[in-house]
Amino acid sequence: MIRFACPHCGAKLQVAEAHAGKRGRCPQCRGPTIVPPAPERTPEPALELVREDPPGAAPVPSELLEHLAVHPPPLPLSQAPDARASRLTQRLYDSIAGATGGEPTGERRLPWPLDILLYPFSFGGLTTLAIVIGISFLSEILPLGLLGWLVRVVIGLYGVWYLAECVHDSAKGGTRAPMALDTADLGDMRDRALYLAGVYCLFVAPAGIYWLWTSSADPIFWALVAWAVLFFPMGLLAMVIHDSTSALNPLFLLGAIVRTLVPYLGLLLLFGILAGLHRLLAHRLMGGGAFLRLLEGSFSIYLSFVMAHVLGRFYWRCRERLDWGI
Repeated sequence: MIRFACPHCGAKLQVAEAHAGKRGRCPQCRGPTIVPPAPERTPEPALELVREDPPGAAPVPSELLEHLAVHPPPLPLSQAPDARASRLTQRLYDSIAGATGGEPTGERRLPWPLDILLYPFSFGGLTTLAIVIGISFLSEILPLGLLGWLVRVVIGLYGVWYLAECVHDSAKGGTRAPMALDTADLGDMRDRALYLAGVYCLFVAPAGIYWLWTSSADPIFWALVAWAVLFFPMGLLAMVIHDSTSALNPLFLLGAIVRTLVPYLGLLLLFGILAGLHRLLAHRLMGGGAFLRLLEGSFSIYLSFVMAHVLGRFYWRCRERLDWGI
């Protein structure tokens, strides 16, 4: 592995030696970066095992030394890679792949209104849907107590993490839900959920808190709603791609919105249509039995997948204007 620091922001990066000399973008500050050459390796002295017997002692039969297993020492916990460093490395790999033509084509197989509705219909997407819906439903109908609450927390963390992966994969040109079950890590899921919760608290929570406090739809409330509608989708997209506090900077997000104003307004309109469709169906199923609640929950999760894909696809269409490194 080649370990180096970004010349612009000092972020610590590492890539495989096969990418030496290639160009990419720092996933932290989006500055242009060139992977340095691999360091020269000094040959290590060969390990030689010598057996010395006392003078005049008769040789004692023993096992051949080459049959002895030599195990490397375990990696200290302080040197274990953390979740954020792993994501930064992946973002750097993505930027290198984009510069060398290795990114997905992003071509749709069907007309886009139908294709976006089929986004969750991949092995990874259907598997995730089955796990999230099935375990959530069982945890509600079975008397699991504290265990059921913990299960719902873990499933919620995984759902948020997977939706973020859907956004990121769609931003690279993916048209079907990715297979990410084998790469999930509890620490990574927790960190990603906290990052996205920060975006929610900054842009959406003020309107909800004001409504709970005043129960008044006055101009201040509608100004907070407009704040949420304008900045929350772009903030989510920026946080998924950057994993950086820049996603919490309204001026940074406003610049991105201005550069993509017309497509972004179309994105907000499409989100409004999908949200209205969800509200209509939820209203019809509200107050039903367990099966209707399961149906409503399944549709909500399915629609979340579709909206995550639409958000990532927005970046893919406007990647030249945003230029966020993937």
